Amino acid sequence: MINDQRVEPQLFCTQNPDEKVLKILRRGFVLELPWLILFTLVIGLLIFLGDYIPSFVTNKDLASVLDFSRISLTIMALAYGLNRYFNWFYSVNIISDQRLLDFEFSELGIKSITECQIKNIQSVNIKNEGFLSFLFGLATLNILTSGDNPNIDFEYIYNSNEIQDVISDLTRGAHHK
Repeated sequence: MINDQRVEPQLFCTQNPDEKVLKILRRGFVLELPWLILFTLVIGLLIFLGDYIPSFVTNKDLASVLDFSRISLTIMALAYGLNRYFNWFYSVNIISDQRLLDFEFSELGIKSITECQIKNIQSVNIKNEGFLSFLFGLATLNILTSGDNPNIDFEYIYNSNEIQDVISDLTRGAHHK
């Protein structure tokens, strides 16, 4: 006989076997557009200069220095772009049926993880900051916790009212157990 029991995949390394992930959230991608546009322009300019520098410079030594500078700047721009992308991609907020987790990736290889059990949540507040937040529907959720637990901020997320309702429902259920 075939076992019909579904096994939920493990989405993060400290996930408990009976823990179900309800939401995975990231900062709004629209906030990443300014650096992404600048990055694209810089890389495009460096590629463009690489095609036209040899035709304007007759001194071979100067052309070699300019090529080396262009390649160095391209490598630095790529490193910057990858670091910013990793910062966005790996900085996630996870809501499970047992706890909230805030993974923050700040620089290459540096991360912090904040965790709070659902039963320790005191309140969830929505904070709208600035014109971009208003324009694109982004908000920050401030999750206040009890005791020595650190407060958690889910920064610049979409659908903040829905997420607040999910956390509030989980909290009500945990306090009634």
